[in-house]
Amino acid sequence: MKKIPILLSCMFMASASAWADTVQTVVIDGTVTDGFVNTLAFEGDNVTMTFADGTVRTADMSLVSIDLRYDDTSAITDVTAAGNGPKRVYTVSGQYVGTSTEGLSRGLYIVDGKKTVIY
Repeated sequence: MKKIPILLSCMFMASASAWADTVQTVVIDGTVTDGFVNTLAFEGDNVTMTFADGTVRTADMSLVSIDLRYDDTSAITDVTAAGNGPKRVYTVSGQYVGTSTEGLSRGLYIVDGKKTVIY
């Protein structure tokens, strides 16, 4: 059986205590299931879901859907537009991408230690 842990939230910390709230809806064969899935394991047409409370459910993959929603977007504050000039540019996950914002795709970056929107 192949196990795949799911990263349910790609969040970064805007301050020491501010995280986005993740809401997950798990539907198995048309029925909403209580619980938060931490791990998925696939074998043939089946998926085995391990929930945060330790319970395990196995079902046909065609009968399972998992929807994620991030309810709190207030953690990002004081966003500024990017300018030109030498700087250290990182993705929000911490990957160094260079010294210029030119040519970067749209998104949120950390430029010289400040949150910056590239649009």
